Amino acid sequence: MVSCGNVVLFYRIHIGTGHDRGISGEKPQCRYGFLLFSILVTINAWGRYLLAASESLEMAIWANKFLYIGGCYVPLVMLVILARLCNLKLSKVLLGVLTLYSTVVMFLVMTIGKSQIYYKSVAMGYGNGYNYLIKEYGPGHILYPVMMILYAVIMVYYCIYAVRRRKLLSFRLVMTISGVGFSCFFVYILERIIGSSISFLSVGYLVGIALLIKYFERLNMYDISSNIANAVEKMKEYGYIVFDYKYRYVNANDLIKEVFPEIKTWFVDRVVQDENSYVYKEVVQYLMDWNGEESSEKIVESEGRFFQLDIRRISYGSKESVGYLLEFVDRTLETKYYNAIEEYNIRLEKAVEEQTEELREKQKMIQEMFVQTVTALSEAVDAKDRYTSGHSKRVAEYSRLIAQRLGKSREEQEEIYRAGLLHDIGKIRVPAEIINKPGRLTDEEYNMIKIHPVTGYHILRGITGSGYIANAAKYHHERYDGTGYPNGLAGEKIPEVARILGVADAYDAMASDRSYRKALPQDMVRAEIEKGKGSQFDPDMADIILRMIDEDEQYTMKQNVSAQRKILIIDDEIINSRIIVGILQGEPMYEIFYAEGGKQALEVLEKETFDLIMLDVQMPEMDGLETLRLIREKYQTPVILMTGDKTLAEAREFAELACDDYITKPLLPILVKEVVHHMTERTTLV
Repeated sequence: MVSCGNVVLFYRIHIGTGHDRGISGEKPQCRYGFLLFSILVTINAWGRYLLAASESLEMAIWANKFLYIGGCYVPLVMLVILARLCNLKLSKVLLGVLTLYSTVVMFLVMTIGKSQIYYKSVAMGYGNGYNYLIKEYGPGHILYPVMMILYAVIMVYYCIYAVRRRKLLSFRLVMTISGVGFSCFFVYILERIIGSSISFLSVGYLVGIALLIKYFERLNMYDISSNIANAVEKMKEYGYIVFDYKYRYVNANDLIKEVFPEIKTWFVDRVVQDENSYVYKEVVQYLMDWNGEESSEKIVESEGRFFQLDIRRISYGSKESVGYLLEFVDRTLETKYYNAIEEYNIRLEKAVEEQTEELREKQKMIQEMFVQTVTALSEAVDAKDRYTSGHSKRVAEYSRLIAQRLGKSREEQEEIYRAGLLHDIGKIRVPAEIINKPGRLTDEEYNMIKIHPVTGYHILRGITGSGYIANAAKYHHERYDGTGYPNGLAGEKIPEVARILGVADAYDAMASDRSYRKALPQDMVRAEIEKGKGSQFDPDMADIILRMIDEDEQYTMKQNVSAQRKILIIDDEIINSRIIVGILQGEPMYEIFYAEGGKQALEVLEKETFDLIMLDVQMPEMDGLETLRLIREKYQTPVILMTGDKTLAEAREFAELACDDYITKPLLPILVKEVVHHMTERTTLV
């Protein structure tokens, strides 16, 4: 059967197999933006690692310049990506001005250590197991925060534009990527306010690159829709609708919107809801019932015109189906269009052949950039502990060797390796003084150590689509006999990757220097692994690493020996305030202020800014709930309520008053510390 639908037949092979230029020659900037973003983020992450590990002031200054390359140009790349997503053409003048501005800032950064324009003075600092710069800003430094504010304002414009035209573009995608930009901006502002020597922007950038990889396939859906539009723009009798694999609406051309006006009311990226309409019953429902075979001759009628409806899968890379193309062809004009369709097919097939290999190389580069960024971040985490430097990388390598002996594929081995690199990411949460403590840990300190798998899980689960790496981080301290933590899983209920990491982690812990001892002799390490087989370790994993130990006659598998938050406590009973101070006294990052009641608290808030308010509910004259109402009229400071009431009804009332969290009395010290930490050190993961 001859059909105008053949114009997009080649898309059944690959959506994204090229077409870096559409039929009209339009260049889809997002793909190149993704690649450039990945490169800049990797440069930034390595700069931060080199700064933490620098051994001299000169090296630290160059590392600081290195990380500024990403800091100056990443926001610009994100703006270009957002403009493309909003179907807007970024003005060449504006692009040139922003590029020039970023370059000027970068030029000033390069003067650090040679002039006082950007930094008046700079010195080396050391704390928490890593190096950092102590600097006094010069007059030229103001250009950087001004630049960040300028980019934030432009992003706000794109968000407003996306809200107004949310039916016509991928609102969710625009908001997600804008959210990454705003999160990084607010983290930068927070760092400036608190004067922190630690920068969390690398984590934000890592989240950004993970999201871009996640949504790279999604962007191809919109690029292919644009290419189809270019291919058929002169063919007035051809209509199409594009849906993704979850039957969410992506796009349709003008002809089909004129034939079926209700399509104009559909929202991009949403499932069509009007189940009683003609188009839903005849088109959408037909798509959902389609069995994936060749379409039968489905005829759709509208105002005396008859269209043949054909459905085609849209594939991408190794995925057989990422969406559907619904073609509507006016049967009365098929002969007229036949020759034009054949010509377009030839052109499109040639473009596919030319661009397929190039796209594969770009995807490979993006994945490599992601792995490099993960490596840099894991090494930055290891830098907190001067005794276990390189621990994550060694655990990752041992885990890969175990996976290899288990017969895992190369792809599975690499995934397990990445899980090993990030298994201890939760130690970002653990104070360096606990990690480096030379003596025996207290119960409270050990409980803090036991938190890191859960912390790591919550950091990673937002940036790993399958949850594989996140689960590895969470369960790598579970024991085979069920006595481990955090959930007490046993046997094969523990994910296999966590069982692999568990034995590799324990091995490296014994084969490495620690703050309280030197690396154990190889025979002692072997004895401990043998002793833990079947209790601490999976017997199969333990047998593998025991064979590895026996083969390692030279014992080469071992380590080669390298701003305060302000809290306001509002309570009429001074004893409660003293209890909280006692709980937090070992936490040097907190500065405590007091108020004996609601009125005094409001007076203090007029004069001082706080990072957290801890408010007692039961107080005379003005109780905690009334105090919270008055606070929320003027301030958005996070508030934790303290109450002896443990009813859910009161918890709902707290939420209605915009309370961020509440804790019940008697106060549990470790719970107080955890809640206070998360309320003062918030990290947003999209």
